[in-house]
Amino acid sequence: GPALGQTARPSRPPRSLDAFLREDFPKGFLWGVSTGAFNVEGGWAEGGRGPSVWDHLGRRHASEGAATPEVASDSYHKVDTDVALLRGLQAHVYKFSISWSRIFPTGLGPGPSRQGVAYYSRLIDSLLDARIQPMATLFHWDLPQALQERGGWQDDSVVDAFLDYAAFCFATFGDRVKLWVTFHEPWVMSYAGYGTGRHAPGISDPGVVAHLVLKAHARVWHHYNSHYRPQQQGRVGIVLNSDWAEPLSPERPEDLSASERFLHFMLGWFAHPIFVDGDYPAALKAQIQQMNQQCPSLVAQLPEFTEAEKQLLKGSADFLGLSHYTSRLISFSQHVDPAWPQTSSPWIYVVPWGIRRLLQFVSLEYTRGKVPIYLAGNGMPIGETEDLLEDSLRVDYFNKYINEVLKAIKEDLVDVRSYIARALMDGFEGPFGYSQRFGLYHVNFNDSSKPRTPRKSAYFFTSIIEKNGFLPKFERDLFYHGTFREDFLWGVSSSAYQIEGAWNADGKGPSIWDNFTHTPGSNVKGNATGDIACDSYNQLDADLNMLRALKVKAYRFSISWSRIFPTGRNSSINRHGVDYYNRLINGLVASNISPMVTLFHWDLPQALQDIGGWENPSLIELFNSYADFCFQTFGDRVKFWMTFNEPTNQAWLGYAHARVYHTYDEKYRREQKGVISLSLSAHWAEPKSPEIPRDVEAADRMLQFSLGWFAHPIFRNGDYPDAMKWKVGNRSELQHLATSRLPSFTEEEKRYIRATADVFCLNTYSSRIVQHKTPRLNPPSYEDDQETTKEEDPSWPSTAINRAAPWGTRRLLNWIKEEYGDIPIYITENGVGLTNPKVEDTDRIFYHKTYINEALKAYRLDGVDLRGYSAWSLMDNFEWLNGYTVKFGLYHVDFNNTNRPRTARASARYYTEVITNNGMPLPREDEFVYGQFPEGFIWSAASAAYQVRSSGQFNDSYCRPTMCQAVGLVLGGQARTGDCHRPGAGKYGCRIRNLGGPLHGQTSFLTSPNSGRLVAAWAMLRGT
Repeated sequence: GPALGQTARPSRPPRSLDAFLREDFPKGFLWGVSTGAFNVEGGWAEGGRGPSVWDHLGRRHASEGAATPEVASDSYHKVDTDVALLRGLQAHVYKFSISWSRIFPTGLGPGPSRQGVAYYSRLIDSLLDARIQPMATLFHWDLPQALQERGGWQDDSVVDAFLDYAAFCFATFGDRVKLWVTFHEPWVMSYAGYGTGRHAPGISDPGVVAHLVLKAHARVWHHYNSHYRPQQQGRVGIVLNSDWAEPLSPERPEDLSASERFLHFMLGWFAHPIFVDGDYPAALKAQIQQMNQQCPSLVAQLPEFTEAEKQLLKGSADFLGLSHYTSRLISFSQHVDPAWPQTSSPWIYVVPWGIRRLLQFVSLEYTRGKVPIYLAGNGMPIGETEDLLEDSLRVDYFNKYINEVLKAIKEDLVDVRSYIARALMDGFEGPFGYSQRFGLYHVNFNDSSKPRTPRKSAYFFTSIIEKNGFLPKFERDLFYHGTFREDFLWGVSSSAYQIEGAWNADGKGPSIWDNFTHTPGSNVKGNATGDIACDSYNQLDADLNMLRALKVKAYRFSISWSRIFPTGRNSSINRHGVDYYNRLINGLVASNISPMVTLFHWDLPQALQDIGGWENPSLIELFNSYADFCFQTFGDRVKFWMTFNEPTNQAWLGYAHARVYHTYDEKYRREQKGVISLSLSAHWAEPKSPEIPRDVEAADRMLQFSLGWFAHPIFRNGDYPDAMKWKVGNRSELQHLATSRLPSFTEEEKRYIRATADVFCLNTYSSRIVQHKTPRLNPPSYEDDQETTKEEDPSWPSTAINRAAPWGTRRLLNWIKEEYGDIPIYITENGVGLTNPKVEDTDRIFYHKTYINEALKAYRLDGVDLRGYSAWSLMDNFEWLNGYTVKFGLYHVDFNNTNRPRTARASARYYTEVITNNGMPLPREDEFVYGQFPEGFIWSAASAAYQVRSSGQFNDSYCRPTMCQAVGLVLGGQARTGDCHRPGAGKYGCRIRNLGGPLHGQTSFLTSPNSGRLVAAWAMLRGT
């Protein structure tokens, strides 16, 4: 350990996000949740309970309109409900506090409140019945008001009163409670209750509060150790809270010293006397002495312990409980990094690595491997104005903080035994009333029954408990059962040129794909064209029927620019085309199917290609004019727009997207209230050798070149990814070019492009194995600029175009989240192309099943904010250069029949089942049901006379030999009969006469001799 007066500090943390650790926690690690009595119990004056300091402060502030804890979450009346919530979470331990004034209304004897004792006994028994370990806190800030009026924690008599109260709890509950906490976060009570006065009892005079708390703790620990430990075998500790203190400038000795002082004042104030030498930290005593010497009057008081008290304090804890929520940068004052995400709480910032640093510090400074650490409080609140159930930020908080705890255990060898999340449910939060919601379960405080509803974080925390940590990242072989969010947007996709046909009908102008497929040598397989395709232009009702049958909630389709503007300009509006899309949109809306409209899906009007196409900057305004018309014409019904589908190789498209986004934002958003984005495409990039940094960098570079090309300017900073700029710029210089081949944005353009998408739309189908390579410099090439090789693993299932690698979807979704933040994500295309699929297309079912399941894992296990999934495609269609040889459709289309009939494949039925279930829940027969059997239900055990009768009793005068006994004797004597069963059971059993079978209307008891389990068949029997 460190020398006396020195502070042990862990090594420097990364300022950026550490690598995520995919391992599990040690066997026996305890997962739990916490509450405090005054936060959740309510029943403030019921069952003989006396007022606490929080009741007194609440009534004092109630006249000012402040919230009070009088009812809170009403847990006093909801023991069964709360224990059911804990069972649902699969919690191992429940940390709750005992209200001192519910046991002793005045804080003192002579006798306890029977109702209060009964309440906690019932809670403890219910927890044990549910196999949940109770962790009982004796004091969580709610001193009986009667004791406060005698001086509270500023009067020595409170120590004896606390000892008597603790001794009663040990004697009454200690046969069942094996984890005890004397004080919860005494620093908060000392600082906020008796220092700033913001907490109860609302006094601004800290005095000797901490000193008396420490003495009370030590006496209680020794009392348990002497009187109860031999019989009860429990453990007694204390829970201390602390922020992590990171030096603002670690290279400055004064900042380093300031951060150490911060930790000594906040944590060492209580931890040092208990876990080190029985006295306050030397640095704390020196600092207070210096302050008092420099000031004309006494600034701070730090009482002294006697030698006997020091001996009593030293080692007076079986564990160090730690609660931690946030970190600070320390110089001569406290700071926060502006990059740290802030929660709805003014004091909690999200700094995950701080908890690992703090655990290292506690281990080095206090516990030193001799005393275990119980992490007994960690969490963050959401505000009342936030989404009260979709708490994705809290999921991300838990995910990262828990992972840092895992690193502390696995990599730093810190002895951490538990992780207890704050809190089980929303409750009264002191000065914040009910505005700060810490609960995994939302509580509706406006409803008198105070109903609880699980949040997304509850499901996430349960998944962590189930896995005991984090499975190896993206486990490929495990199928996950679960559902998506209730408003998950299930859909299918298509595009205009691929399905509409009617290439020159009703005034439509030609597109570049019409021109391309009509030109000899187009390289389209079978010389196919989209002239008729699926004939959707003439089969609108058939398409709507398919969509309704699938039960989709959304249909993603594209508008043919040249069907609206035959020449690409608003001077030539084709009313027939407008009418077609109006009828399609109206039909969707009438069927409760949301239209998701893509403005450009590769089919540029040929008239605009004739003037240079997207290489002509004038197309930006022409595209904006077309988009403006669509917003004006269809935007009253279309609430989800995509500007481009998979834009590639033209820098202008990014700026054109931004131009259209701003048009919608400025002219239409307020009235139409829609969202607008663009669909980007990417394969997942898996490094060929993950242990080789160059391959890892190459894989990331592939994603930056493909997805980041457009996503980085829009979702990050208005500019291309650094990896892309550096590689292209470096190679351009080596190619002796004056400037980079990658165009640059002006600062004004960056500001214009940045944040021009409301959601992230992703098209993804497969993955690639990526390795670094150094390619030739010339001729210049986009592919060579990436300096990568890409391949598919031959073991992956083959399809007509790509090999299937479903696990890559989960990795890609996580990469997007980490790269661009917790933005809502919609998978707008995902599907499999097959060459000759049968109507029973089991390969496609397997593809969708595994890919959707990986998306489900990303949502439920990783906290990715996935909002929707659209399968590609609704039906077989024209697949670009593959013509009609590759089939992606959930519906088969007979292209040899002029009527283009559609037939549902098995995959369509499967997809409908997934939509109906909103994911992949456990089959109902596999679900574990929590509840109680009806009152009066008879529990028993079964036997049979022949199986239990003792040897030699079969010829008792009351009984005749049975057939079984006769057969046994014939087969070879007593050893093969029931005569050798349990002694003494036979002669009484034999005398029971035949009572007959169950009568009509009676309950039939069904038994299984193999399992020994009893099942009651609650049915009317028609026979005996």
